[in-house]
Amino acid sequence: MRSLSAMVFTLVFAASATAHAQRADRNVDQPVVRSLSWFGYVGGDDIRAACQPGGRNRIRLIYNGLWEEQVRAYDIFLQPDGTAGLNTGVLADQGNVASLSVSNGLDLTNPWAMKKGQRLLNPGETSELMGALQASAAFGPPRDGLRLPDNDFWWTVASCRDGVWGFQAYHYPTDGFANVRFADKLWSFDNVPVAINKPRKLEPAEFRRDFDRHSAQRGRGDRWMLVVGKDGLRPR
Repeated sequence: MRSLSAMVFTLVFAASATAHAQRADRNVDQPVVRSLSWFGYVGGDDIRAACQPGGRNRIRLIYNGLWEEQVRAYDIFLQPDGTAGLNTGVLADQGNVASLSVSNGLDLTNPWAMKKGQRLLNPGETSELMGALQASAAFGPPRDGLRLPDNDFWWTVASCRDGVWGFQAYHYPTDGFANVRFADKLWSFDNVPVAINKPRKLEPAEFRRDFDRHSAQRGRGDRWMLVVGKDGLRPR
């Protein structure tokens, strides 16, 4: 990535009929038209804005397996009958980003296409996954001030359940990452044919910062970091 703005891309959520949104064989979103940056997508800004009693129950998990190596995004659409629609999107080996756009959080236009998968979880699978999320305190609250560098392993979880907003984050190898109980279960449902880049021991993130001549001239490295607040990501 040549600059922070180089990796920002737009998410456009296509309008769809509310009646279809609740069907068990549909995992489309409620009709929302909103532009988001990547940071807003990770933070679940669109989920939070639409979260109200009687609204859609949904969860978004982001696994940052080192930005330049792999990112996996999971959108879970909980259904009234106990099933759940699962959308999976994977970015791998994306390198430097010139411009990206995303439709429904999954489809990347040129120069890449996000590898994606979809499946419907049956009530038993949905219950097991929700139990693992509950056991991981995945619905918050997060630790205020937790830092999530682009070149570290971490998870974020943005959710709306029964009109209640929730957010959680886990940073490897510290800050409760060992409490992540949902990863293996979620990965067992992941049908995208790209091997999962599981956490591994690395030097501290600050020792792995890349600096090029142009970045040095600008006075900063070619990297980004997210910071968690009391109930979500802090504004950038």
